[in-house]
Amino acid sequence: MTLQIEAPHEMPVWAPLLSPGRALITLYDRAIEDTGHGSRTIRAGSPDRSRRALHGVCAIVRELAAALDFDVAPQLCDQLHQLYVYIEQRLVHAALNQDADSCDEVVQLLELLRRAWVQAVARVEIRARPSATPSCSAS
Repeated sequence: MTLQIEAPHEMPVWAPLLSPGRALITLYDRAIEDTGHGSRTIRAGSPDRSRRALHGVCAIVRELAAALDFDVAPQLCDQLHQLYVYIEQRLVHAALNQDADSCDEVVQLLELLRRAWVQAVARVEIRARPSATPSCSAS
């Protein structure tokens, strides 16, 4: 049995309006949602629907891996890349073997990563805000 390749889910038309950090979180949201859908469709006995959902998640995970900037943080990027490879292996296993437990494991990993990115993005956005320094004008 082979995993059929289809076009990955397209980002919403408003996605270019997001900051890079918010776009990243949106990708995680979609991956978590679709992996959960894959798990539910496996349990419901719909292998074609589960494979489609999980294939879309594999495409998202590959995009996340491709976005890593090894020049900025090589060790962190290497660790994330290894984790993304593992996640994709679990997704392929889930799709080919109709293993909902593997989907549930991936959801847990993605949720953990998403929480970390939410915190990191919030810190970056706070630093990027212009400081609210009061202006004093002498009259």
